[in-house]
Amino acid sequence: MNIKQTLKKVHEKLKHPDHSWRIYVLIGIIIYFIVINQIIHVRPDHAFLALIVFSLALGKGNSKQFLIDWSPFIFFWIAYDMMRGVADSVRSIINVIPPVALELKVFGPFFGHQVPSFFFEHFQAVHEGEILKIILDVMGANFYTIHFGAPLIIGWIFWHTTSDRPLFYHFVYTLTLLNIMALVTFMLYPAAPPWYVYKYGLGQPIGLIEGSAGGLVNFDKLIGTNFLKSFWDTFNANLFAAIPSLHGAYPCVIAFFGMKKFRKNRYWWLIYPIGTWFSAVYLCEHYIIDLLIGLAYVVIAYQIVKRIIYPKLFKNYVDRTDLLLKAGSKKNA
Repeated sequence: MNIKQTLKKVHEKLKHPDHSWRIYVLIGIIIYFIVINQIIHVRPDHAFLALIVFSLALGKGNSKQFLIDWSPFIFFWIAYDMMRGVADSVRSIINVIPPVALELKVFGPFFGHQVPSFFFEHFQAVHEGEILKIILDVMGANFYTIHFGAPLIIGWIFWHTTSDRPLFYHFVYTLTLLNIMALVTFMLYPAAPPWYVYKYGLGQPIGLIEGSAGGLVNFDKLIGTNFLKSFWDTFNANLFAAIPSLHGAYPCVIAFFGMKKFRKNRYWWLIYPIGTWFSAVYLCEHYIIDLLIGLAYVVIAYQIVKRIIYPKLFKNYVDRTDLLLKAGSKKNA
């Protein structure tokens, strides 16, 4: 089949009434490219995201349902990515002193009257090259970086493997509301992470600020590359988005819903948030107060979804589409 025949087949498919929704998806992709290019310029990952959505739009089976159910992840990534183009123009003063002062007052007495992250920076300097530090560096890098894939994995388990769409909707819209609350906070209260204070002091940022990878560079040194530093420099859209800590919040959401769904040995799920919280402080990426505020946001988001958003907006839709999906599965069997 040549290109002309392929395009003709795609055109006929889009004209079909059952597939007209695909036209809106394609229009959305075009608008996405136009807007993203105006704000931060198109990168290869933007094209990759568009290719995935385009492929799903032309797919068969439950591709429409998949796009609808998983669209919050797509929209959050777009919104977060666009922050790199608007954060600097919206914010004025970076909150550098208040977070570190509160951290020192509340948690300093437990860490030799030091900021906990700075305590671990001193620990790493003293124990450079020792096996314990190497283990903590590797552990920290792994716990901290699975942040990007863990919500997608657990979401896929709820949506596909266990076919529990009500739980999936509670999960994905808890994350969605959490993300919205976090993005608003990032813009209204830009807060410096501990690595900034450790490296640049208590003054306002001036000129080019580097170092967003924090203690993750220790893992790069172990493997002899700049992989994590390059990754962080590319995908960290806002260096001053420490409060609330989504790295602290996401593991709590995942552990909570994992414990709800899989009750056998459910306390094993706590390893993930505990490991990530420790890693965030050890790597000098977050203060403990950032993590606690993130947890508070999780509680608020979940209660709103449970009591208002799901029962009033999504319950009937999920029940109806579940029946249609089951009927379609029986028909194809």
